Amino acid sequence: MQAGATVIAGVAWAQHRGISAVEVRIDNEPWQQATLAAEPSVDAWRMWHLDWEATPGEHVIVVRATDGSGATQTERAMPPVPDGATGWHSVQVEVI
Repeated sequence: MQAGATVIAGVAWAQHRGISAVEVRIDNEPWQQATLAAEPSVDAWRMWHLDWEATPGEHVIVVRATDGSGATQTERAMPPVPDGATGWHSVQVEVI
């Protein structure tokens, strides 16, 4: 990806609870609040985005969501069975 203004975006979902917040952390910096799109229903995927001024180098982007009941995703990754998947989503990107 190219350095400069870019948008980090995705979707979040919490069945029957909806999504009340999404936070993004870049390179272990403080969490930043993403902007949420309208929520058509608590059972719909909720789109979100964060504007980022990308600088050259390798970066780790981590995302966590908070559901409508106030529960924030835990860092610990667990498979979907039996209680639903957990864990923060992360990607590594190289900016040139």
